Amino acid sequence: MNDTAGPIAEITDEAVRILEAAQAENISLRLVGGLAIYLQSPSAKTQEQLKRSYKDLDFVTLAKHTAKTKTLFTKLGYVGSKSFNALHGHQRLLFWDEQHGRQVDIFVDRMQMCHNIDFRSRLHLDERTLSLADLMLTKLQIVEINEKDMLDVMALFIDFDVEDSEKGIHSTYISSLIANDWGLYKTLDTNLKKMKAFAIERNFPPYVAERIDKLITLMEKQPKSLSWKARAMVGERVRWYELPEEPR
Repeated sequence: MNDTAGPIAEITDEAVRILEAAQAENISLRLVGGLAIYLQSPSAKTQEQLKRSYKDLDFVTLAKHTAKTKTLFTKLGYVGSKSFNALHGHQRLLFWDEQHGRQVDIFVDRMQMCHNIDFRSRLHLDERTLSLADLMLTKLQIVEINEKDMLDVMALFIDFDVEDSEKGIHSTYISSLIANDWGLYKTLDTNLKKMKAFAIERNFPPYVAERIDKLITLMEKQPKSLSWKARAMVGERVRWYELPEEPR
């Protein structure tokens, strides 16, 4: 595939082109967001209830590869946001596909949105995307979760079981994150309960609600730190999340 050509109109093909170009340059770059779930979940491709459009591209890379990542996207025909990248490039990069009107967000080391999730030790788990559990976390950490995000999470619950393994939705990993972070626990717990109600309302297979219940139960059983317990006493009286503004 010619990595010097401009962006491809079909967004799935374009995502693959970028990932292959990054791999050729030995850049740790992984796809996140709805399109990453589309690549991982067969149901997202085949079930009418889950089908949706994908407008933008989202990736994660490592800080040590920031310069190479900027060079790569310029080579692939993208235009960087000079002001945004100068101010925020240590944690997030923004590029544009001007021909197709698409935005590309590249998170550096971690996703700092409603909550802060660090991916530095986890980019090696899959060659193209973040792990299944991390993909789910990027959606469930959104306090104001919308239907599109819920459909993405639903695809993961339909296709993958909750288990102590990266082959499925890694419950031990998720539980370990929330054990020290009451705020993240609160958001995940709230959204998982929304997901269960959504699954029942939309008549998704009964095992989906069972998998959601299983994850909630395992999160509840996880021993919590003293700082978690102290923050839990404060509860919702103090906001437990950030509301990030979308860069434009």
